[in-house]
Amino acid sequence: MSIDPYAPCPCGSGKKLKFCCSDLLGDIEKIHRMIEGDQPRAALRHVEQALTQHPERASLLDLKATLELSLDESDAAAATVEQFVALHPTSATAHACHALELIERGEDSRAAVDALQQALALVERDVPQRVHEALGAVGADLLSAGHVVAAQAHLWLHAAVAPPDDTRARELLVGLNHYSGLPLLLRDQVQLRPWPHDAPWKNEAQQASALAGNGRWRQAVQVVDRLGQQFGADPALVYNRALLGGWLADDRALVAGLHGFAQLDVPLDDAVEAEAIAQLLDADQKEQQVDSVAHVYSVNDLDALVARLAADRRVASFDVDPATFAEGDQPPPRHAYLLLDRPLPASGAGLSRQDVPRFVGALAIFGRQTDRPERLELTTDKGAGFDATIAALISIAGDAIGAMNEERVVGGVSPTEQVLNWRWHFPPDTPPDVRRRLAAEERRAVLIERWPNAPRPGLCGKTPRDAAGDPALRIPLMATVLILEQGADNGPDQATFVELRRDLGLPAAASIEPTAEGESVANLPLVRVPRLKLDQVSDDDLVALYRRAVLTGANAAVIHVAGEVVRRPTLAERIPPREAYRRMIAVENDPALALELIHEARNRSTAAGESTAIWDLAELEEYITSGDSDQATATLTRVSRQYADNPEFMDALYRMLYRMGAIRPEDTAERPEDEEPEFVAPVGTGPEPGASPIWTPDSDRPSGGKSSLWTPS
Repeated sequence: MSIDPYAPCPCGSGKKLKFCCSDLLGDIEKIHRMIEGDQPRAALRHVEQALTQHPERASLLDLKATLELSLDESDAAAATVEQFVALHPTSATAHACHALELIERGEDSRAAVDALQQALALVERDVPQRVHEALGAVGADLLSAGHVVAAQAHLWLHAAVAPPDDTRARELLVGLNHYSGLPLLLRDQVQLRPWPHDAPWKNEAQQASALAGNGRWRQAVQVVDRLGQQFGADPALVYNRALLGGWLADDRALVAGLHGFAQLDVPLDDAVEAEAIAQLLDADQKEQQVDSVAHVYSVNDLDALVARLAADRRVASFDVDPATFAEGDQPPPRHAYLLLDRPLPASGAGLSRQDVPRFVGALAIFGRQTDRPERLELTTDKGAGFDATIAALISIAGDAIGAMNEERVVGGVSPTEQVLNWRWHFPPDTPPDVRRRLAAEERRAVLIERWPNAPRPGLCGKTPRDAAGDPALRIPLMATVLILEQGADNGPDQATFVELRRDLGLPAAASIEPTAEGESVANLPLVRVPRLKLDQVSDDDLVALYRRAVLTGANAAVIHVAGEVVRRPTLAERIPPREAYRRMIAVENDPALALELIHEARNRSTAAGESTAIWDLAELEEYITSGDSDQATATLTRVSRQYADNPEFMDALYRMLYRMGAIRPEDTAERPEDEEPEFVAPVGTGPEPGASPIWTPDSDRPSGGKSSLWTPS
């Protein structure tokens, strides 16, 4: 490969290679050829040879450290980085290498943040390549360590300074939005508050903003701290100091500052959102986990046990996916069952919510192994129903099993998750519309009747219903409801949350008027966007809100903003209506509303003389997803005939059906032209009534917060 002599020098000096390390151009080109040829060790040897002649050159030390890190030579990399920083203490690249080396060595993420802050403080204009790499690596490491706000800040900055052709930066940022189902409050880009326009210290405060905009958060903290000591607890100083601390992975400073800000004289929405973020991140307000345990019983009579389980309607069998045990140290069980809290009704037709059984445990029967006899394992959560679950198993199995000879903890679940996750198991013939209706009824019961009576750490251990009578807990209670609402992210539940707020004596979430003329709403927090009146919002702001909502995965905001986008002919070129409709349909949870959008989009395409194929596929996918087999079969038959001579459509159709598990692999075989593809109702399609629709604060860490109750996928 040929190195551009006018490209930035790899040493990170900010100069062009021609005017900095031009004497190393030949060596650098040769090293890069070896790297591209997948010869990292040969490249490292060449770097070491070049260093014997140029022992202190930053370009070579950078390459040496990078190659050692890629080869997992951590000790050598640490020594090289130490030498690099000692010889070039004013090199941003040297400190960025230090940050990368700390991550590779598995050090605390905050140590890497400190090293990267040293690098950013030394960047004068263009961000060196190694600093850019470190921003992405440190951001990803912070996310893995649970420093969500710091990760967000690093990944947004990483994307902002990335070259136009760098798709990896955007992928990392999008990855943040899918991390363990984070609520929108933690996915949206949290920004510094504007400084008071009449404050005598505004000019100095704006220096802090300028530093923060360049990623120099540690220097910005020093400015804000000095202003705070001089002028006291101004809300903007309190909030921005907290946020800067969060960007530096000082979560305690972030949480304490946001709790304090929420108690100041600030707009209600600002206070509630700050308190909500604080509750989500406050380590002192995490719920005590309830153990998920596995009880192991000896088996006295395997045949009798299988017969008793098969005969009892409190037990439902399911097929085990062997892949679940592929990496374990034991074979899959011979038999697997769900243990229900009541008998499974003979039919789901006419089912009432009170009659739907909940599964309370998973049963697995393992055959004899070399080192252990046959055994039955029950996996269940401890809590209020634990004793009843054990008693039900003993009652069903009788003397076919022996004593429980082992109990081990296999995970944990929060009490809130136990309240919110009802784990239903329907009779197989339950119609999809009955499942959806009962699930909606159960969600309302959970939110209105059960959740308000469950103690919350963020409310000083009180239940929401008790906290409603305590004026000191008004903001924390509103924040707790907002967290619940954002975790639900379910359009049909909006009316339920209106009812919940009314029951708790909280103000309704009022509509938001656009700001004064000339002011932008492009940076309005996305949790508020569904309340924003859009008719007076400018085209530019609407486009900005749409793109933020899509990037952040803010489903309610996407539907609200995209609905306005398709009504404005002035935006047709900037956001094609087909794209906006596709976005809305993809995130709409209500099947009926999704079908309305599909029909609206089809009519619009027909009027414009465009193909409606995309909407025909979307309609079929919606019927399959919602579990409406009759409509799915009818639609599949219609589109198969309508587009039989369109290979592109038929290919897209088959790929969609494979992806959704709706047809078998053998359906690809040649068939007569007049033979329709066989539609097989996919297992598990449609909304899962047994799963909680709510994200909970204890589920934001990679290591836990989830029940380990073993259930079919």
